[in-house]
Amino acid sequence: MVVAVRSSGDSASLVQSIAHTVASTLADGLAHTIAHWRVILLGQGVSLILAAAGATNEMLSMECKVSAPSTYNMFGYCIICIVGGLALKREEKLNKRRADIDITEEQERFQRINENSQDNNHEDDDDELTMDGSETRPSRFSFRRSQRSHQSNNRLRDSNNRSSDSKNKIRTYPFLFGLFTIHAKWYYYAFVAFIEAQAYYLIFLAFRYTSFTFVYVSDALAIPSAMIFTKLLMKRSYLWLHLLGGAICMAGIVVNTASDMTVENGLSHATSAEHIRGDLYAIVGAILLGLDDVMSEILVTDYGGVTEMLFMKGFFGTLISIAQMTLFELDNVMLLFEENLGAPCDINRRMTLFFVHVMFRAMDVWGEMQFLL
Repeated sequence: MVVAVRSSGDSASLVQSIAHTVASTLADGLAHTIAHWRVILLGQGVSLILAAAGATNEMLSMECKVSAPSTYNMFGYCIICIVGGLALKREEKLNKRRADIDITEEQERFQRINENSQDNNHEDDDDELTMDGSETRPSRFSFRRSQRSHQSNNRLRDSNNRSSDSKNKIRTYPFLFGLFTIHAKWYYYAFVAFIEAQAYYLIFLAFRYTSFTFVYVSDALAIPSAMIFTKLLMKRSYLWLHLLGGAICMAGIVVNTASDMTVENGLSHATSAEHIRGDLYAIVGAILLGLDDVMSEILVTDYGGVTEMLFMKGFFGTLISIAQMTLFELDNVMLLFEENLGAPCDINRRMTLFFVHVMFRAMDVWGEMQFLL
């Protein structure tokens, strides 16, 4: 009887501890959500924009039989390049103006200190004269005071030299024949732009072979992918809640893949092999998106910032997309801008879907970069 009472008491305390842990976790999560509501709202907006871009891409692929992801990427990256380039030039001018103001203020401050030290020296010289005009021995106090003024001037010069040396240690590189100044080597940005361009190329190409639902849900695979790459490249540690969230994403991808292989999705034009190929395209694209997020974070936080990243990614993304469009998509480009396709995909509808997709694509890249501020 006593053993039964003890076991029931232990189980009750265990249930109470679990309930307390769950309640405290939910309370902390709610407080964290309220404190970071802007970030959550931005994330929901970016997700909505990405869904709209995917929907317009699927309409072009299913209704108009046009699939040209590199062409869409090229126009989106071109918009990002123009906007990012203008913002980067404006930022460079502001930084140069601030640096000139700081240098002027330091020079004026140094000049005022020199004038004060000279005035103190004149006062010392006047103190050394007696009433009859004869010189007296310099007092120990005046000698120490002049020594302190010289030491303060030397310390000011040393601090100015150290600050100028620290500014000079920030390495910069000219880009486009000196038109822009960047803080990392250009091929770093080119590699990140290549990773992102391939990620979105595969994701939007997957709409040709698989369903919209599968592609959109598979994008969640970018979360555990980013966690793995941050662990490998940035040595970042995660709590058990982060790991649980990544496991839930992985389980959702597995269930979605299994159901997508058994349920008909209205893709009568795609065979089972092409259907699996579309699923693989979406999964690989999501993994590359996770790698792109991690490498973009490294470049933004350790080197040039968000504006520089936007411009460089837009510039190299445009060049990479032009090369891929030339190699793989000339037929689809001609079909995209052809006038006589007939209903329901006349030229007005195609151009509307095309421009809406490009604008959403550019807004998606801009929104994702704002998370790194």
